[in-house]
Amino acid sequence: MFRTVSLDEFDALLAAAPASPAFREEFARYEFGYDRRAIDAAVHDGPLRLETAFRTPAFCTLVVGDLDVAREVDLRSSYECGGLFIVLGDVRCEHFISEYDAAVFIDGDMQADGAVLIAYSDSSFSVIGSMRARLLIGNDMCASVGSGAILDYGIGYCASLGSNGASGIVKPRYDHAATIEALRVEPKAEGYPFDADELADLIRAEEPIFR
Repeated sequence: MFRTVSLDEFDALLAAAPASPAFREEFARYEFGYDRRAIDAAVHDGPLRLETAFRTPAFCTLVVGDLDVAREVDLRSSYECGGLFIVLGDVRCEHFISEYDAAVFIDGDMQADGAVLIAYSDSSFSVIGSMRARLLIGNDMCASVGSGAILDYGIGYCASLGSNGASGIVKPRYDHAATIEALRVEPKAEGYPFDADELADLIRAEEPIFR
């Protein structure tokens, strides 16, 4: 399914892959300061469909094709934090769970029938196409999208690519109160009402998060 490659091979394969100009421009905006000697990389060529959950197989993961996952896409790995996750195609899943200090790039559309959890410090989440999710938990982290978003519930928002969260803002259709009412998790008394890790643990345990 995935093949393990060196980071030099990963960079070369990404450079040669059929990515859009908008992806190239967005990807070039970021600098990655991880220690190249201490991490691994994996690549999958072609579309990938899974009837189970998907865990990233390496610190740097590249899918050259659409990714269709029946359960969650989960960036939690054996590393304490971080990661680079790139899909050169559309992503469809039940839930998407990011990670602290992780960078996500989707060169296509993103559809999550459940939750997209991106409320992780020092992380980024870029969708070159459009985004559709029943729930977005971003707190003070926004999702960058290229052609709009539709969100039902959420704590957070989407904004235009390259705007640093300042323009093209899309907020959830229903407000914070309705989001609190829709979820099974009890809101916190202070700060943002929901912690992404608490929701992620429920998803990993295959427990429902909606009432």
